[in-house]
Amino acid sequence: LSGPLCDALTGRGDGQHTLERLERENLLVVPLDDHRGWYRYHHLFADFLRGRLERERPEQLAPLHLRAAEWCEENALVAEAVRHALSAGDHERAARLMEWGIGQTWYRGEVVTLLGWLRKLPKEAMLRRPLLLVWYAAALMLVGRLDGVESLLREAEGVVGAGEGQGEEPRPGADEVDPQHLLATAAAVRSLHARLQGDPQGAIEHARRALALLPEDNLNPRPFAAFCLAEAYRAADDLEAANAAFAETAELGRAAGHDYIALTAMGSLAYLRMAQGRLREADASLRQALGFAAERGAELLPAVGRVRIGMGELHYERDELDPSERELTLGTELAERAGELEVLVRGQVALSRVRRARGDTEGALKLAHKAERLTRDSGAPQAIVGAALWKARLHLMRDEPQAATSDLERASGVSDVPRSTRESERISRARLLIAREDYDEALQLLDRLREAIQAADRRGNVIEIIMLQALALRARDEKTRAMEVMGQALALGEPEGYVRTFVDEGPAMVVLLYETLEARQRGRLDPANKVPVHYFRKLIAVLERDVTGTALPATGPPEPLSERELEVLQLIAVGKSNRRIATELFVSVGTVKTHINNVYRKLDAHSRTHAVARARELDLI
Repeated sequence: LSGPLCDALTGRGDGQHTLERLERENLLVVPLDDHRGWYRYHHLFADFLRGRLERERPEQLAPLHLRAAEWCEENALVAEAVRHALSAGDHERAARLMEWGIGQTWYRGEVVTLLGWLRKLPKEAMLRRPLLLVWYAAALMLVGRLDGVESLLREAEGVVGAGEGQGEEPRPGADEVDPQHLLATAAAVRSLHARLQGDPQGAIEHARRALALLPEDNLNPRPFAAFCLAEAYRAADDLEAANAAFAETAELGRAAGHDYIALTAMGSLAYLRMAQGRLREADASLRQALGFAAERGAELLPAVGRVRIGMGELHYERDELDPSERELTLGTELAERAGELEVLVRGQVALSRVRRARGDTEGALKLAHKAERLTRDSGAPQAIVGAALWKARLHLMRDEPQAATSDLERASGVSDVPRSTRESERISRARLLIAREDYDEALQLLDRLREAIQAADRRGNVIEIIMLQALALRARDEKTRAMEVMGQALALGEPEGYVRTFVDEGPAMVVLLYETLEARQRGRLDPANKVPVHYFRKLIAVLERDVTGTALPATGPPEPLSERELEVLQLIAVGKSNRRIATELFVSVGTVKTHINNVYRKLDAHSRTHAVARARELDLI
């Protein structure tokens, strides 16, 4: 409520005076600013008043909404004007207002708002303003709804008689529309659609067509088309071109005043640099984006969600769990407002990682299930695979290989994903092979992946692959080779500050780090892979911290471990699975689980990693 708005609806001139009196008399009216310009009723009282109006004077509803729409339009309150026009049933006015305000709504990242408007608009109203059909297609894609996108774009092009060479005549009754602007925007949306369906080359072609249709000084759809081109380059593994295109898009977004596009491009550039293992550059990009958002007063713009999630992932990699959780929580809230499914799922997965690192495996699994539910009916391939791969990893950490296998099968059944996503799936499959003790097959797969991913300059995945090779070699009792390979992984990870990539591997990593550190101190490692001792100690310290992050006590166990329990503990420390321990000790898997539970109880431990760390503190192993 505001005084002038009340006057427009009531035809009186005392709106402001009445609102101030109602506030003074505590009659359920609350001011929304210090200047007493805007007020609201208590929501329950507002619902009561609306209900009474609908019951007693239903004929006044449409005229009142119409007056409110007119007043909001005159005062440039587009979102409110659209809402009232739709409520009044004036679809022509609503469509005109949407077309007028669609740029600022889209470029603020308010995709959910835009989608809500367009879903209430009859198709005929959109056909008279065909650019709305194009933006409807774009909004549907961003929330993971890919079906029907092409038909919407063809309908829009048909209105201007340019249906991709179909020779259609302009539709009668269509309002004036700039065909070049519409076709360029449709081409950019097609680029986004092609990328999401796993066709990066098609995405590049459509984005280039969009840019070719627009003059250099056209700063309306141009930043969006440039962003689509950058994402297409990334999906095609042309990372050098993607880096340049994201940087150019950010500049275009700033020049056009499209904060959303500028911030999205900066966030995507940081994600790209993270994939390349350039964590320090990614950090600089994210901080630059947050600084830009602060300058523009846009800290709560939905596009900032992508930036916050990236910052949370960096904090996590450095084992800074508290700031990581704060950034990820805020980032996912903002991403939810934007409706960007891929970014939202990425944030939920990252939050699940933090919960697991804190020892809350049930909470981590709950968030993983939430991420999976978000993708279930979306049709967004990358989001579906990303959620499934993290669930598989969680199940492996919980020694549940069968459940992990099911998740990996679900991921492998998804088509139309970029090569980088498919390679991430193969890395997960190598983990499963290691868990099943199929070390030869795992190493063969990792060798092939390493060669392909090194060529693509994705150093983050290269570090993970080399580390897994080292763990597989150590499990196969090839200790010397395992230490050499581990030295290579550490040499790549140390300059950029990688921590969690290593320590999330658990007990087997503790053993391998100690052995590699000893080899390094005795000069047995390749000089090219000489890693600072303090880096080893940092990783070991994180691994030997209990699941709550507190220091491990140095007191002895209240009850000594039996000889058999010590044997089991030794095998846990070198990364043996329950099945392998049972085989080596000639007992059943159930008996092994009983011994492990006894070890946990006697050492006051909550996990394998915690038990091994506690045993080292007590000099038991």
